[in-house]
Amino acid sequence: MLEFAELLTVDPSSNKAEYVQGLRDVGWADADIIDIVHIVALYNYMVRVADGLGVELETGQRWESMAEELPFRGEAADRPFGTLVTGPG
Repeated sequence: MLEFAELLTVDPSSNKAEYVQGLRDVGWADADIIDIVHIVALYNYMVRVADGLGVELETGQRWESMAEELPFRGEAADRPFGTLVTGPG
């Protein structure tokens, strides 16, 4: 699911019906997939509006230290998008 969300964010026009089917194959219902698409689209819209207006995050709100502790920080793999893995998303 997260890789699908990443694909929708970075390269939405490359999405294919087989990627949606891959989500179904691992147990996501159509209603879930629609929710994923809507949430990703809304989040990306809000980020682009904020970026377009030059909105910056407030510092000193404790999120900086929490971001440093994320277990996946720095693990962005160089891989082609749209290579959905099989298994729970």
